[in-house]
Amino acid sequence: MEKWKKRSVDLLTSLYLGASEEGSSVIPYYPQKCEVSSSERRYFHRSTPEKQGISSRRICAMLSELEGESCANIHNLLLLRRGQVIAECSREGYDVNLFHLSHSMSKSVTSLLLGTLFDEGKLDLEARLVEIFPELEYRDRRFPLITVEHLLSMRAGVDFSEAGAVTESDWTEAFFKSAVKFTPGTSFSYNSMNSYILARIAERISGRQFGELLKERIFSPLKIENYLWEIGPEGCEKGGWGLYLSAESWAKLGCLALYKGDFFGRRVISEKWIDMSTRVISTPKETGTKYGYGYHIWASDRGEILYNGMLGQNVWIWREEETVAVIQSGNNEMFSESPSVAILRKYLLGKTKDTLHRHDVRALYEREHSFFDSRMAVRPLKKERGFMYRLGLKESGRFDDRWRDILGSYMFAENSVGLLPLFVRSMQNNLHSFIERVKIWKSDESLYLSVTESGVEYDIKVGLYGYEECVLDFRGEKYMVKALGEARISKSGEREFRIELLFPELPNTRMIQITIPSENTIKMRFTELPDSQAVDELVERMPEGSPIVGFAFGLLSRGFGEDFITKRTEEAFSPVLIGVDAEFEGRDSILYSEGINARKRARIGRLLHLIVDRLFGDEDETPKEKAKRGAFISELLALIRASDESDKKK
Repeated sequence: MEKWKKRSVDLLTSLYLGASEEGSSVIPYYPQKCEVSSSERRYFHRSTPEKQGISSRRICAMLSELEGESCANIHNLLLLRRGQVIAECSREGYDVNLFHLSHSMSKSVTSLLLGTLFDEGKLDLEARLVEIFPELEYRDRRFPLITVEHLLSMRAGVDFSEAGAVTESDWTEAFFKSAVKFTPGTSFSYNSMNSYILARIAERISGRQFGELLKERIFSPLKIENYLWEIGPEGCEKGGWGLYLSAESWAKLGCLALYKGDFFGRRVISEKWIDMSTRVISTPKETGTKYGYGYHIWASDRGEILYNGMLGQNVWIWREEETVAVIQSGNNEMFSESPSVAILRKYLLGKTKDTLHRHDVRALYEREHSFFDSRMAVRPLKKERGFMYRLGLKESGRFDDRWRDILGSYMFAENSVGLLPLFVRSMQNNLHSFIERVKIWKSDESLYLSVTESGVEYDIKVGLYGYEECVLDFRGEKYMVKALGEARISKSGEREFRIELLFPELPNTRMIQITIPSENTIKMRFTELPDSQAVDELVERMPEGSPIVGFAFGLLSRGFGEDFITKRTEEAFSPVLIGVDAEFEGRDSILYSEGINARKRARIGRLLHLIVDRLFGDEDETPKEKAKRGAFISELLALIRASDESDKKK
């Protein structure tokens, strides 16, 4: 069994159960997001819908329905028709000109870049992977059948997948040495590692770095300047994920497909490649989507084109009406069957024959500027407009005295909680975290939150009248953060303090909910969106990939309840910590009691690690080790059977 599968279980154990002694990753950590976004310069001309043959009333209704869709948590939206922007809106704290993590939409950019190599005659779709990398060894007898086209159309069938990104450092070698699930070309298996190998192929056949090619052939012609593509451990861009682009930049890439490789008079990619990459080759039922898959691009039989990334990242292209729609979100969704895209299709697909009224433009303008206000999780205070305001000098924003109830410094028992959302930490392999101390304090008329995490202190100014911005550095990774706080009375009549941390460059947000359970303590619940729902399906499918993992999960369910894994996933994404006043004399006793639960979870995690370690055989284990492992499994099964018989007698 490949080591990366064992390491995947170790990773989950560390994340969900706090079993790792230091909460560290299973492979060496290195920072990948080392810069924050600047603002992309506007490129497209702004127009009105009426000038482009569609009514503002229709767009306004679409925006209202998007805001009313509970499963659509939209950050930015940009709508173009005939190459001009007819609608743009961002919820408070976001901006269409800041770059935003795109996840698997990155794959479509990799496809576009490969198209330029195809046009030069350097890329042979029928070339076999083993011919491009003749120096690498493989193990599965079907591996030599894999071609470039199999990688592009997700029909390679290699088992080494996204989980390997945080469990292996040599991705290419692990890909070659992995099992192949079916004869290449006969089935569909979505795998981001296919995209990474394509990025490596681009470097091999061109003799140049992927990033250099990308800038020269795609981004420079499209005047895209504000971007970041994370680099994998082998020094190559990730290919299938890790690309940060603004909505404005994605609109340019959408127009490139819309006009079949021509970017407003400049030929960037051949029409032939765009046609090839947007024709449906596979119709994967397992994704639950109406779209088929081409060369790293989704398409429908009606002529729609879709770049798609998990958590609600989409560029929807409709050639018949020259329409491009960009949506960046933070949804609990993994594939292209998106509620947001469904609403786009409802209002924009097909011929629009609207009655046009110029006075609707004003209503649309107002709708854009209040987009998603009804969905704000934290409500800012309204500024007092006193005498100085009437003189035109300033708006008054006094400190909200309700926060005085929790001002102070608090200490916490050992935990594995961090400010950075768990979803991001796990993808970035940035796992080491332990909130040791939290200080909530006031300076002048402003509120501050200081969090000491794993020995590093983070100071965050919390806006009460609007978001306050800062940059936080998590072990070398830099993230723009915007914070807004609200003191209120909850539905149960309890005093509640909420601090929302937006990460405008990410689909992910963090919410800290603070209550006062007793004198000298506070309770802090950390939630995030997207939450555990986004990974529930992946966790549930883990046992399907290996009978041994299924067996280990089954043992945990027997010992700790059928819903043990599900509950732990929810708790990992929504942990609760009790903070004790640092000056309280009985502090140590409370912290010790709080630490007991963490130690219990760690023991369960180490048990799971032991089970899997003993059940999994390494690829290179000796016959003696294999026999010893077999004896252990037999003994364990005998104990389980004896326990079953005992239960039946009772």
